[in-house]
Amino acid sequence: MGEYTAIGRSIPRLDGLAKVTGQAIYATDLAQPGMLFGKILYGDRPHARIVKLETSRALALPGVEAVVTAADAPARRYGNYIQDQTVFATDRVLHVGQSVAAVAAISERIAEQALALIEVAYEDLPAIFDAEAALRPGAPLLHPELESYTAIFPAVKKGNLCSYTRLSQGDVEEGFRQADHIFEETYRVAAAHQAYLEPHACLAGFDHNGKLTVWTSTQQLSTTHVELAAALEIPMTHVRVVPVWLGGGFGGKLKTLLEPICALLAKAARRPVKMTLTRREEFCGAHPRAPYILRLKTGVLSDGTLIAHHVSALADAGAFADHVPGTACHVTALAQGPYRIPNCLAEARVVYTNNGSFGCMRGYGITELTFANESHMDVIAHALGMDPARFRLQNLVAEGDEIVTTQRLRSVHARECLQAALAQSGYWEKKGQLGPGRGIGIAALMHDTGLLGSSATVRVNPDATVAIQIATSDIGTGSYTAICQIAAEVLQVPIEQVEMPTPDSETSPYDFGSIDSRTIYDIGNAVRLAAEDVCDQAARVAAATLDCPEAEIIHKDGLYFPRAHLEQALDMAALAAIAVYVRQGPLLGRGSWVALPPFEKPVGVGFSAGPCGTFLFGAHVAEVAVDRDTGRVQVLGMTAVHDAGKVLNPVGIQGQVEGGVGQGIGAALYEKLVIREGRVVNDSFADYRLPTALDVPPIRTGFVEIPDPTGPFGAKGIGEPPLLPPPAAIANAIFDAVGVRVTEMPITLEVLLDKMEGTSG
Repeated sequence: MGEYTAIGRSIPRLDGLAKVTGQAIYATDLAQPGMLFGKILYGDRPHARIVKLETSRALALPGVEAVVTAADAPARRYGNYIQDQTVFATDRVLHVGQSVAAVAAISERIAEQALALIEVAYEDLPAIFDAEAALRPGAPLLHPELESYTAIFPAVKKGNLCSYTRLSQGDVEEGFRQADHIFEETYRVAAAHQAYLEPHACLAGFDHNGKLTVWTSTQQLSTTHVELAAALEIPMTHVRVVPVWLGGGFGGKLKTLLEPICALLAKAARRPVKMTLTRREEFCGAHPRAPYILRLKTGVLSDGTLIAHHVSALADAGAFADHVPGTACHVTALAQGPYRIPNCLAEARVVYTNNGSFGCMRGYGITELTFANESHMDVIAHALGMDPARFRLQNLVAEGDEIVTTQRLRSVHARECLQAALAQSGYWEKKGQLGPGRGIGIAALMHDTGLLGSSATVRVNPDATVAIQIATSDIGTGSYTAICQIAAEVLQVPIEQVEMPTPDSETSPYDFGSIDSRTIYDIGNAVRLAAEDVCDQAARVAAATLDCPEAEIIHKDGLYFPRAHLEQALDMAALAAIAVYVRQGPLLGRGSWVALPPFEKPVGVGFSAGPCGTFLFGAHVAEVAVDRDTGRVQVLGMTAVHDAGKVLNPVGIQGQVEGGVGQGIGAALYEKLVIREGRVVNDSFADYRLPTALDVPPIRTGFVEIPDPTGPFGAKGIGEPPLLPPPAAIANAIFDAVGVRVTEMPITLEVLLDKMEGTSG
């Protein structure tokens, strides 16, 4: 397309000024006249029958306007993948932190006092906290009626198993028979909180017509709208959801959490109600990343060729399925990683336990898989006496390779990423030359993008300003700026003329949401199509106005003119005004995008993935220093090279990579929810360890900028990939430094010290 005017420029974030000056309104800032404050009474038992629930004393407390329980909520179940959840606990609580009742009062202090007045009597029931034990015969059942629950996929569910997925390619048993060497290892990934700064918050109220409006911080406007209406058994036309600025999400603010309860309180009190979780409530009652156990078995020939791979994943969903079946499905779909392995079997089981209710986090299962796969590749390389980089280069996927989902890979740039990362980091010069206690490690990644549907409208006003309407939230990534760049480039107008009105379920077209690295690829394509629709309409208006065939109209530098008559050019402002007052009405473009339709016949068993739009690749190199006396790991440097297609906004994408690498360092070394008998022990930022600025080293970033033909202007996306390689790269660097292999994440001081005990310096 020649030179771009908006694409590829480092444009400051359009939301930047409002955020750094404190003008941006977050859900925690919301207020309305007459507003009440809502608080939730959480169950304090991992598994118990509710024998008595008495709320009269709480309701009688001066200042309390409403108390609601399961008796005030619809009895129907709802859920994203499996409909297994109710607004409140009904006859039993299934985990510590399950909502039992809620109150609305004129102040938070009075609401908390009212919670203390609610009388609950429990009869304790046997509880199960171990995912493997939950599958054994005789284990306590959390959902005795599980097989009758509705699911959005052909779920294999029975007992405490709520989801099973199985995909295969080739003949894995024959592959193992042919292998010269077989390697088996188990990797464990702990539960982790998304650790966003802004807690969950929302404000709900009903208008004079009985219509519910909820202002909330959500990554999924359309999904929240659907689920909220379903949970309350209200027609979607009677529910309005307005997302506000998001103070971080990372997968923790998908679907609904507080919204149904807040709405029930507002209905009962007949006044608007605001709810904000405390930090302790966040850690104990939200949806952190689920813990995983991944068992890997890999067959390889003596020359280093990978020939067979079996991934068996076990995920602890906690008391409700939430997004965990989706993350497990993702693990099976990308089980081979960025490697050509002709024989593969991928299985994933998702199990109910009484360990709270888990969800997902940035990476959507691939963070866990990448840690296991990339650690395992290093084990194999060292056992064969091969350099880990050369082993990977020998086995990387190539264009057209088929993966376990039966989809063929496209836009493959794994080799370019790894070679660039090795060169930029100085890997070949540093390997084996760093001295005692220092090491260098690598990890590669493969991810996907292009998931479900997106739609958009683009409207040109009579003054040539442009409004983009989409149903997605900018979750802090700068995606709104990049999307405005796409529209500005198509329309050939200055980006200063383009804006993104606040999304609103009343006016925003459907979108699956800000999840799974899909924003730029899916929503960007929908916006591109909508803007192209505007250009087609503008060309028709120009042709009619200038009395010439539409095929003769040229669109260049923001002007529309007959091929041979530049002097007759009309700009967008003129065409927008002519359209409104003389011709068709406003220039309003519409665009809908689905990357690929589902497979004609579902592949595998259970909930298996559909085809994705395109694939993302990358490679990281970590350099560490390990103190043998204390177990402290210092990350000295990180090099991160990514294949993101065409880079739309260089400064924006660099910030995404640096932030993702920092989060990956936290995942590698620090972040872990400590759960004992269903209770979160480290339920504050004082006890939940996070990396600080002092723990994040200089980060070299690089991009293999090869446009993807299916992406908007060739862009692919970058949301999740930067988080994926750091844990494995750091683990591999630790092995290089001290000869100790750690197979659990995070790699805490205690774990590393225990592993190093008895080894020589």
